[in-house]
Amino acid sequence: MKSKKIIFLVPLLLSGIFMTSCKQSTANISCDNDIQFDTITINEQYHLFGDSTNPSCTLESTFIYPSDYKDKEILRKINRHFLISFFGEDNVSVSPEKAMESYAGKYISEYREIEKDFLDAIKNTDEKPIIEASYTYHEMSSNEILYNKSNLICYAVSVEYFTGGAHGEHGYNNYVIYLQTGDIMEEMDIFVDNYQDDLARIIVNAIASAHHVTDPVELENMGFFNIKEIYPNNNFYVDENGITYTFNHYEIAAHSVGKIDVVLPYDKIRHLIRENSPVAPLAFAEK
Repeated sequence: MKSKKIIFLVPLLLSGIFMTSCKQSTANISCDNDIQFDTITINEQYHLFGDSTNPSCTLESTFIYPSDYKDKEILRKINRHFLISFFGEDNVSVSPEKAMESYAGKYISEYREIEKDFLDAIKNTDEKPIIEASYTYHEMSSNEILYNKSNLICYAVSVEYFTGGAHGEHGYNNYVIYLQTGDIMEEMDIFVDNYQDDLARIIVNAIASAHHVTDPVELENMGFFNIKEIYPNNNFYVDENGITYTFNHYEIAAHSVGKIDVVLPYDKIRHLIRENSPVAPLAFAEK
C-alpha cells in the first residue's frame, strides 16, 4: 500500500500559565481555565490498487485534546468525551495517537473495498474520466476549542467528506463540558422547565432577523423548511456573548442554505436560564 502519513504533536498554550495576569472576577469569566491541550495532525492518501495513476482517497485530520489538568480524574473524563465525539465509541480506551491511527486505517480500508467495483466500471465504459472522478474521495475532519473559561470548555467537531457525488457533505457538532464535573452539558442543565416552545420562537425570530425579514414565514421562500418544526436541537455552545445554536445542512433548510449558526444573546434568553446553572455566571454577569 502506497501512502503518505504525517503526525505532529503541538502543545497549545491555552492554559493557566497566564492565570496570574488575567483579570479576576467573581465568576472568573475573563480567565482561561487551567488546562492544557495538545494537537495531532495526520495527512494520508491511498490510490486504488496502490497505483498512483488511479483515483485516490485523501484524509486530512486535526485532533485537539486535553493533555494536562490538576484533577486527573476530571482530565480522564474530559478526554473520553473528546475521543468519543471525534473518533466514536470504538477508540475510547486507547491513546489519542492510537485513535488517530485507527481512524486513518479504517478510512483507507473502507476505501479499498471499492477497488473491484472501480475495475469493473473501467472495463465497461468509455467515459474513464467520469468514472475516475466518481471514485475520488476526500475527507477533512477537525475540532476547535471555542471557549475555555468560567469552568466551561466548549468545542466543535467538524467533518467534511466527498465520495464522488454531486457535492460534499458536512457535519458540525458542538459540545459543552462543565469542568467541575467533567460532564457534557445538555439543554436541560441550562434552561428552566418547559423552555422548548419559548426558545424555539426566539431561535426562529433570530434567524428571520439575520435574513432581514420581519415575518418568519418568509423564510420558507428562502430555502427553509416548515418554520413550525424548527426547535432547539441540543447542538450549542456558550461564551460571554450568549448561546449559539448550529443547524447542519438539510436540518432545517435546503443544502444551498448551508450551515446555520444562530446567536442568542443572554438578554434575549436570560429569563429561560436556571439561576443555578453553570452558565448563570455568564448569563447574569454585569456588563
